[in-house]
Amino acid sequence: MRALIREVCRGKAQKLPVNTQIIRISVFKFNGMTQPIFVLGAAITDIMGFPLGTPTPSDSVPGTIAKASGGVGRNLAENLVRLGIPVELITAFGDDTNGRDLLSQCQELHIGVRHSILANGRRGALHLAVLNENNDLFAGVADLSVMEVLTAAYLEKQMAALQSAAAICLETNVPAATINWVLEQEWDVPLYLDPVSARLALRVADQLGRFHTIKANRRQAEVLSGHRLLHAKDLDTIARKWLDLGVQRVFITLGSQGAFAADHEHQVHLPAAKVKVADTTGAGDAFHAGMLWATLRKWSLEDCCRAGLAASTVAIRSQGAINPELSQSTLLEHIRKFC
Repeated sequence: MRALIREVCRGKAQKLPVNTQIIRISVFKFNGMTQPIFVLGAAITDIMGFPLGTPTPSDSVPGTIAKASGGVGRNLAENLVRLGIPVELITAFGDDTNGRDLLSQCQELHIGVRHSILANGRRGALHLAVLNENNDLFAGVADLSVMEVLTAAYLEKQMAALQSAAAICLETNVPAATINWVLEQEWDVPLYLDPVSARLALRVADQLGRFHTIKANRRQAEVLSGHRLLHAKDLDTIARKWLDLGVQRVFITLGSQGAFAADHEHQVHLPAAKVKVADTTGAGDAFHAGMLWATLRKWSLEDCCRAGLAASTVAIRSQGAINPELSQSTLLEHIRKFC
């Protein structure tokens, strides 16, 4: 049965293949910047289990359970808004308590959702995770079936808005067919890639040359390049491979080893800040936001990498995927102090 889709927009409803209803919201401007960054990705409710001891297969252990807003696309959008950048998030919200909560939170944060979808009869995206005693993932299950309504046909109706963006950020929780449509278009705006995971990275592995900038972690870089990352020289090998395809900038995050960046003229490997780590969840999303913030200000490759590391440093100093203290002032403070 087809889902009833409601477009979350302002103004006249566009024709969609199913019944529609308009939800009116306010549009906000930041720092005089009128061109928003468009983020295409998932908004997910994370349900996390923290065992009090070592989890074991086929057994239940005592612990605590927490719920939080997540999704690479949503996290990136929130970080960008906290840095004063106008954002339009294109995602699919479920028509249940979790989905509506995610939608309301986006609106409260001033994340634009005019081009997103509220899908009747669909559950909101969920990720169920059980962590180990080190707070690393032990096992997890993701239900992103609601993203199926984010089709190429729907995005085609948003083409005029997308062409007006300052940049388009694509993450691979978007359905493969929709990703293919995005990469088939001739854009006048730069495309940024976050591969999300090693498995989902395969959705774009043969089309990397369509992106202006790639931000990947170590494992994603290995999968996308087909090259093991064992030594410093491997960073250059991977970056050169992507740059030769037409990519303009490459950023590879390396956890406690910092981050590597390269373009056609320069490359740099910067160390991670030495701070007490509370939670590494969302560090990559914060790096992406910090790097974009600096890119919009036309900072150098090295300084864009530095801003990314500073933003990720802010993120890891608090529990959860987003540090609510992230702002332009705290970012600049962390650049000066740690990066």
